[in-house]
Amino acid sequence: MTTGSNGQGGRVRLAARPSIFRLRAGFLVLLALVIVSGMVGRWAATLFSLGAGWAALIGLLVAVLLGIVLSRLDRLTYVIIAGVLTLIAAYTAYDFARGPIDFSVNSALALAVLPVLLLGAAFWDFWRLTHELRDWAHQHEP
Repeated sequence: MTTGSNGQGGRVRLAARPSIFRLRAGFLVLLALVIVSGMVGRWAATLFSLGAGWAALIGLLVAVLLGIVLSRLDRLTYVIIAGVLTLIAAYTAYDFARGPIDFSVNSALALAVLPVLLLGAAFWDFWRLTHELRDWAHQHEP
């Protein structure tokens, strides 16, 4: 975003030309949403002995609710929830690497860093994306 003048002495934020990085960041947010909602859907379906269809339905519901809830939070609450979800995903990756795959401790810790980086970047970008959308909506108010 750049700033300009509206001709009346006020400052107006002008939208910068979107780049390919914005598109890639959107894919990152989508991938993180699929990871988190898939993990929750599978866990809930396994907990209640439900099938794959129920897991997909629960995952879809979680994805919609997560998007709605996260877009309405203040900054501190958003950071806390993003941190908790990122740590849960990192622990899930570590536990899977240590349990069924039987990686060494160091290899499992290195693998657990991947969800931290992926989800951390996705949550940061989702925060920026929601603010850009709000700014755009406020610019186009009648």
